[in-house]
Amino acid sequence: MWVLCGSFPFSLLRAVCSILLSDSVTFQQIETYTSKNKGYQAELDVVTYRQNRNEIEDNSKFRILLSFGQHARELITTELALKILSILSGEQSLPKRNPVLLNRTLQNTVIKVVPIENLNGRRKVEAGELCERRNGLASFRRGVDLNRNWSVDWGKKEEDFRPDEENPGTGPFSEPESQMMRKLSTSFEPHLWVNVHSGMEALFMPYDHKNTTPKGVQSGKMKLILETLNHLHCGDRCVVGSGGGYLAHGTTTDYMFDIAKIPMAFTFEIYGDEKADINDCFKMFNPVDHPTFNRVLDEWSAAFFTMFEMGAHQMNFLQESPFNVGNLISIDDYLNGYLMERKSRYGEKKELLDLGLQEIRTYFRLFLLSSVLLLFMFCSRITKTNRSLVSSVSL
Repeated sequence: MWVLCGSFPFSLLRAVCSILLSDSVTFQQIETYTSKNKGYQAELDVVTYRQNRNEIEDNSKFRILLSFGQHARELITTELALKILSILSGEQSLPKRNPVLLNRTLQNTVIKVVPIENLNGRRKVEAGELCERRNGLASFRRGVDLNRNWSVDWGKKEEDFRPDEENPGTGPFSEPESQMMRKLSTSFEPHLWVNVHSGMEALFMPYDHKNTTPKGVQSGKMKLILETLNHLHCGDRCVVGSGGGYLAHGTTTDYMFDIAKIPMAFTFEIYGDEKADINDCFKMFNPVDHPTFNRVLDEWSAAFFTMFEMGAHQMNFLQESPFNVGNLISIDDYLNGYLMERKSRYGEKKELLDLGLQEIRTYFRLFLLSSVLLLFMFCSRITKTNRSLVSSVSL
């Protein structure tokens, strides 16, 4: 076990350690992977969440893998990782969330979080290279975009290709960081993957290397999750779908979906300042005032927990509980309380339960009406038959 706290001077990592090593948290652990290529070494810190630390077998649980900080200059993504870990540890709460339903989801869930995938690149940014997104060290420059270093459609370059930004490396998985992430995904076999970035507000699903989304039922489930998150937590302002207006080749999410066969694979872009000067990378990719900073973390942390619940439900990892009226209300909590009031077709505001009862009454009336009609037709037929018999006897 590698002790994260004493190894790096990053204030964020120290904050992570204060949460993970507190007495109240007995269900998280930190592990470190190390990999080297031609003298260049990288380390990957992985935080694992499970409610019962004595449980070693995770195959029967809903497994989630989250990666933050793949691009070094996108510091806000790692702040979001810290926020999520704080909520999981109980240090912070999640407003407007049914704790019973959330706990039921988390009891059957294992979450692995990579707070900073590109740790060496992060070092360069904190040393003053605020526009750096690639990996490497000051003493050993690699300059590889880790989100172009995966094998699906690797190496293809679009007309707007920028070698100073999108260098894919000497080959697929040439970089230690990519090798470790692939090893982690292979051993963990997650059901849900999210690669978190900043630069815009978007909820992406495959594919990045072509202007299309996958076909089939699973693709529909993924789209439903993204559209729900966009409505509930992004105010319908996020871009939803594939790509993002440009093609990217050799990306992590395309590999996770196509090769690793992760059923639900996403890329989230959680913040972007389109008005920022092109040379002001910090402002372009990270909020610079406290209200915006807090809003981004609050909205997106809530979005992640909604996604956890929806994903577990769609993958059938939520155990059914005995039927009662209280469970009906939890449907609204499942969607973060936004569906508690909806306008019916008559323009009246009703609770979801009332709308359900209204629909049941409507169908029951239709059932009674159809039953009466069938009974009337049956009686009419019997009457006609009796008349025919009487006529035959008279003759």
